[in-house]
Amino acid sequence: MTKPSRSLFARGAVLTLSGALLSGCYTTTNVVTMTPLKTKYPVSASGQYLDANGAIVTEDNYQVLKEFDFQKQVESPRHETTETRLKLEADLDRILAEQHGDALTDVKIVATQYDPGSHGSAAGWKIMGWSFGVTGATLMVAGASIDDGGPLIGVGGVVLGVGVLSYALSALANDPAVWTFQVKGNVVKQTGAATAPEEKPAAEGETTGGLGLSGIPASAGH
Repeated sequence: MTKPSRSLFARGAVLTLSGALLSGCYTTTNVVTMTPLKTKYPVSASGQYLDANGAIVTEDNYQVLKEFDFQKQVESPRHETTETRLKLEADLDRILAEQHGDALTDVKIVATQYDPGSHGSAAGWKIMGWSFGVTGATLMVAGASIDDGGPLIGVGGVVLGVGVLSYALSALANDPAVWTFQVKGNVVKQTGAATAPEEKPAAEGETTGGLGLSGIPASAGH
């Protein structure tokens, strides 16, 4: 049996390792959504809101009772496709009740921190596992195909074992991804008469409608 040249074997090993590394590339996509707020009082992202009668309450028609600011966290398990919803109703209900307010204005939601958890480390262990595993198996096959290939088979077995161990360790890296959001705004009390929205004749092909300021949540990104 003819022994393959060392240079040929080296090129084959490099190609095998490169292929394993490239096949182990990974990406993560994380999405956090906030459902429309279900409250009995107006919540506005601006300084104005609509009262129960559909009239506009401006900054001149209410008093700011208190500015509020709190943090909210949501989690997502690693390497899973999940939809995480940001729920704020309970916190907003409590804040409004404590101040005996009529509405919440200038409500803003800002993502302040994103911790990927074990997404990166788990993927790294898996990539290492595949890389060492494929390389070790290649060395063992190559050793078995040539004379006096015992040492090569031994080295391949060790490398393969490292790959299996690395892949197993990826299961231990299971910290979830965590988003931290800052929610802030004003609790207000109406002190003056609201202003009915002005209406103008609709042009042909157009429709009229209110400003839609009540219950508008700010969008939450990450």
